[in-house]
Amino acid sequence: MSAVAIITALDRELHPLVDDWNSSPLHSSGRTFPCYHTGAVVAVAGGIGTARAELAARAVMENYHPQMLVSAGLAGALIRSLKVGSIVTPNVIVDAATGTEYRSTVSGDVVGGGVLVTSEEIAGAAKKAALVERFHGLVVDMEAAGVARVAQEFNAGFRCVKAISDEFDFVMPPLDRFVDEQGNFATGKFAGWAALRPHHWANVIRLGHNSRRATRALSQWLKKTLSNDFPSAAVVTLGGAEKTPRHVV
Repeated sequence: MSAVAIITALDRELHPLVDDWNSSPLHSSGRTFPCYHTGAVVAVAGGIGTARAELAARAVMENYHPQMLVSAGLAGALIRSLKVGSIVTPNVIVDAATGTEYRSTVSGDVVGGGVLVTSEEIAGAAKKAALVERFHGLVVDMEAAGVARVAQEFNAGFRCVKAISDEFDFVMPPLDRFVDEQGNFATGKFAGWAALRPHHWANVIRLGHNSRRATRALSQWLKKTLSNDFPSAAVVTLGGAEKTPRHVV
């Protein structure tokens, strides 16, 4: 049994946190997930998207039975004050596709930390503005709602921690077309596409630099937090609470 299981989208989001951890693939439902473990902590890269995160979280629960699931990884900023490398620990997760809210509280009935919106697609500047209008979110990712859903299903604790890799007004290349059905990112195909489009080079280079910076910040935060007592939290679902769009007053 593990005390904590960390779920990310991509294997590279786990480094350098797991560089000195033991590695053994996790096989479940015909899929193989990169998996690392040290002591009572296990970390798994499940793939991009809510469905892939949910599959990975469920596989971890069934094989390792952790007391808490942590949705970790990179995310986009929905407010201008969040910069590359900023660490955000939201307590409200909204699934933009279904409108379901997952709220986690660390102590008493206090909810803090802001709103993360889980989107079905990689959010560029226009999509981010729409998510702010609808949900008043701080950050956007593609996996946290899937992990929260499994935590609730298994009555496990849940936390979320994200590092900002793209700021609010960053012009995102069309990355969605390079994500396959298994939630993997086709880096080689993307590099070939970008090589033929010089007008994207500056943003592609900037995104790579920013992602590495955010990954280092995430790793440092997790190392520090895991060395202490990582506070767990129960998950409360407010079914459909966000189906009606919010309007800025």
